[in-house]
Amino acid sequence: MGVVEETRQVLQDFLAPELREIRGVLSAIDKRLDSQDKRLDATEEANRVRYESIVQRLEQIQQSFAFDKRISSLESKKRRSA
Repeated sequence: MGVVEETRQVLQDFLAPELREIRGVLSAIDKRLDSQDKRLDATEEANRVRYESIVQRLEQIQQSFAFDKRISSLESKKRRSA
């Protein structure tokens, strides 16, 4: 056997199976990452919906208390009495 053939045989006997195993591990990791991405997307969407709901509710509360009108009214009264 020549040096080239021996080198080829060593590569086929040792490296090829190792590379297949590494490829399999990487494929499994890739699937897990895809799964995590989908879960994160769902979580982000749920958080966005909650945030928008909270903001909307706060706007309703602010309008119901009419803080800006009350403050303006108090400022007007204060100016008149001064």
